Amino acid sequence: MSAAPQPDRSDGLLHFADELQGVSSVPEAAVPGPELHLVTFGLDREEFGIPIGQVREVIRVTDITRVPQARQHVRGVTNLRGRVLAVVEIRTRMGLPPAEITPRSRIVVVAVHDRILGILVDTVSQVVKVPVQTVAPAPEEVLSANTDYISGVARWNSRLIILLDLEKLLLLPE
Repeated sequence: MSAAPQPDRSDGLLHFADELQGVSSVPEAAVPGPELHLVTFGLDREEFGIPIGQVREVIRVTDITRVPQARQHVRGVTNLRGRVLAVVEIRTRMGLPPAEITPRSRIVVVAVHDRILGILVDTVSQVVKVPVQTVAPAPEEVLSANTDYISGVARWNSRLIILLDLEKLLLLPE
Protein backbone atom coordinates (compact mmCIF):
# COMPACT_ATOMS: atom_id res chain seq x y z
CA MET A 1 0.00 0.00 0.00
CA SER A 2 1.45 3.38 -0.96
CA ALA A 3 1.68 6.20 1.52
CA ALA A 4 -0.65 9.16 1.11
CA PRO A 5 1.03 12.22 -0.38
CA GLN A 6 2.26 14.68 2.21
CA PRO A 7 0.73 18.18 2.12
CA ASP A 8 2.86 20.86 0.53
CA ARG A 9 4.08 23.01 3.46
CA SER A 10 5.50 25.64 1.10
CA ASP A 11 2.03 27.15 0.67
CA GLY A 12 1.79 29.82 3.37
CA LEU A 13 -2.01 29.78 3.64
CA LEU A 14 -2.12 26.02 4.11
CA HIS A 15 0.67 26.22 6.67
CA PHE A 16 -1.19 28.98 8.51
CA ALA A 17 -4.42 26.94 8.45
CA ASP A 18 -2.52 23.92 9.79
CA GLU A 19 -1.09 26.04 12.61
CA LEU A 20 -4.54 27.34 13.52
CA GLN A 21 -5.87 23.79 13.48
CA GLY A 22 -3.09 22.74 15.84
CA VAL A 23 -3.78 25.73 18.07
CA SER A 24 -7.51 24.96 18.15
CA SER A 25 -6.91 21.41 19.34
CA VAL A 26 -5.23 22.64 22.53
CA PRO A 27 -7.72 22.83 25.42
CA GLU A 28 -7.91 26.54 26.16
CA ALA A 29 -8.55 26.29 29.89
CA ALA A 30 -5.69 23.88 30.50
CA VAL A 31 -2.89 25.59 28.59
CA PRO A 32 -0.05 26.38 31.00
CA GLY A 33 2.76 28.77 30.31
CA PRO A 34 3.24 32.40 29.38
CA GLU A 35 0.26 34.55 28.50
CA LEU A 36 -0.34 37.74 26.56
CA HIS A 37 -2.41 40.30 28.47
CA LEU A 38 -4.49 42.11 25.81
CA VAL A 39 -7.12 44.80 25.50
CA THR A 40 -9.49 43.69 22.76
CA PHE A 41 -11.61 45.97 20.63
CA GLY A 42 -13.75 45.89 17.52
CA LEU A 43 -13.24 47.60 14.19
CA ASP A 44 -15.86 46.90 11.57
CA ARG A 45 -16.76 43.24 12.25
CA GLU A 46 -13.33 42.06 13.39
CA GLU A 47 -11.76 41.80 16.83
CA PHE A 48 -8.29 43.15 17.47
CA GLY A 49 -5.96 43.07 20.44
CA ILE A 50 -3.11 45.22 21.71
CA PRO A 51 -0.82 44.64 24.70
CA ILE A 52 -2.32 46.03 27.88
CA GLY A 53 1.05 47.57 28.74
CA GLN A 54 0.50 50.17 26.02
CA VAL A 55 -3.00 51.11 27.20
CA ARG A 56 -3.36 53.94 29.70
CA GLU A 57 -7.17 54.06 29.82
CA VAL A 58 -10.35 53.74 27.80
CA ILE A 59 -12.70 56.73 27.56
CA ARG A 60 -16.05 57.50 26.01
CA VAL A 61 -15.98 59.57 22.86
CA THR A 62 -16.78 63.18 23.60
CA ASP A 63 -16.29 66.10 21.25
CA ILE A 64 -13.48 65.55 18.78
CA THR A 65 -12.33 68.82 17.25
CA ARG A 66 -11.04 68.63 13.67
CA VAL A 67 -7.65 70.18 13.10
CA PRO A 68 -7.26 71.90 9.72
CA GLN A 69 -4.54 70.35 7.55
CA ALA A 70 -3.83 67.60 10.06
CA ARG A 71 -2.51 64.31 8.74
CA GLN A 72 -5.09 62.20 6.96
CA HIS A 73 -5.61 59.68 9.77
CA VAL A 74 -5.81 62.18 12.62
CA ARG A 75 -9.51 62.44 13.44
CA GLY A 76 -8.82 65.51 15.59
CA VAL A 77 -8.14 66.38 19.20
CA THR A 78 -10.13 66.00 22.40
CA ASN A 79 -9.84 67.29 25.94
CA LEU A 80 -8.70 64.68 28.45
CA ARG A 81 -8.84 66.28 31.90
CA GLY A 82 -7.26 69.51 30.67
CA ARG A 83 -4.78 67.83 28.33
CA VAL A 84 -5.13 68.03 24.55
CA LEU A 85 -5.12 64.48 23.18
CA ALA A 86 -4.65 63.67 19.49
CA VAL A 87 -7.16 61.05 18.28
CA VAL A 88 -6.05 58.75 15.45
CA GLU A 89 -8.58 56.85 13.39
CA ILE A 90 -6.86 53.50 12.89
CA ARG A 91 -9.79 52.26 10.77
CA THR A 92 -8.69 54.47 7.87
CA ARG A 93 -5.06 53.70 8.65
CA MET A 94 -5.91 50.05 7.99
CA GLY A 95 -7.88 50.73 4.79
CA LEU A 96 -11.36 50.57 6.34
CA PRO A 97 -13.99 53.29 5.86
CA PRO A 98 -14.08 56.13 8.43
CA ALA A 99 -15.80 55.39 11.72
CA GLU A 100 -19.30 56.47 12.51
CA ILE A 101 -19.40 57.56 16.14
CA THR A 102 -21.96 55.53 18.10
CA PRO A 103 -22.73 55.21 21.83
CA ARG A 104 -20.41 52.15 21.87
CA SER A 105 -17.46 53.99 20.29
CA ARG A 106 -14.45 54.48 22.53
CA ILE A 107 -11.07 56.16 22.55
CA VAL A 108 -8.28 53.91 23.77
CA VAL A 109 -5.55 56.10 25.26
CA VAL A 110 -2.20 54.49 24.45
CA ALA A 111 1.49 55.17 24.89
CA VAL A 112 3.29 54.75 21.57
CA HIS A 113 6.57 56.22 20.33
CA ASP A 114 7.05 58.07 23.65
CA ARG A 115 3.72 59.86 23.14
CA ILE A 116 0.26 59.57 24.62
CA LEU A 117 -2.51 59.56 22.04
CA GLY A 118 -5.98 58.17 21.50
CA ILE A 119 -7.08 55.60 18.97
CA LEU A 120 -10.71 55.65 17.93
CA VAL A 121 -12.34 52.20 17.96
CA ASP A 122 -15.88 50.97 17.33
CA THR A 123 -16.15 49.07 20.62
CA VAL A 124 -13.93 47.86 23.44
CA SER A 125 -14.57 44.22 24.20
CA GLN A 126 -12.59 43.21 27.26
CA VAL A 127 -9.21 42.54 28.81
CA VAL A 128 -8.08 38.96 28.20
CA LYS A 129 -5.14 36.74 29.04
CA VAL A 130 -4.32 34.65 25.98
CA PRO A 131 -1.82 31.76 26.22
CA VAL A 132 1.15 32.45 23.95
CA GLN A 133 0.74 28.90 22.58
CA THR A 134 -2.60 29.89 21.02
CA VAL A 135 -1.01 32.60 18.86
CA ALA A 136 -0.19 31.82 15.24
CA PRO A 137 2.01 34.15 13.21
CA ALA A 138 0.30 36.27 10.60
CA PRO A 139 0.26 34.46 7.26
CA GLU A 140 2.75 35.79 4.76
CA GLU A 141 -0.06 36.27 2.23
CA VAL A 142 -1.70 39.01 4.33
CA LEU A 143 1.54 40.84 5.09
CA SER A 144 3.02 43.53 2.92
CA ALA A 145 4.93 46.72 3.51
CA ASN A 146 1.61 48.32 4.48
CA THR A 147 0.24 45.49 6.64
CA ASP A 148 3.22 44.31 8.66
CA TYR A 149 1.48 45.78 11.72
CA ILE A 150 -0.35 42.44 12.12
CA SER A 151 1.81 40.54 14.57
CA GLY A 152 -0.29 37.38 14.79
CA VAL A 153 -3.70 35.81 15.30
CA ALA A 154 -4.80 34.41 18.66
CA ARG A 155 -7.54 31.85 19.13
CA TRP A 156 -9.30 32.50 22.43
CA ASN A 157 -12.64 31.05 23.55
CA SER A 158 -13.63 30.17 19.96
CA ARG A 159 -12.77 33.70 18.78
CA LEU A 160 -9.99 34.91 16.53
CA ILE A 161 -8.23 38.03 17.75
CA ILE A 162 -5.96 39.85 15.31
CA LEU A 163 -2.92 41.12 17.21
CA LEU A 164 -1.72 44.59 16.25
CA ASP A 165 1.69 46.16 16.62
CA LEU A 166 0.77 49.81 17.27
CA GLU A 167 4.36 50.94 16.84
CA LYS A 168 4.30 49.74 13.21
CA LEU A 169 0.66 50.66 12.54
CA LEU A 170 1.13 54.28 13.52
CA LEU A 171 4.36 54.61 11.50
CA LEU A 172 2.76 53.75 8.15
CA PRO A 173 3.48 56.27 5.41
CA GLU A 174 0.64 58.66 4.59
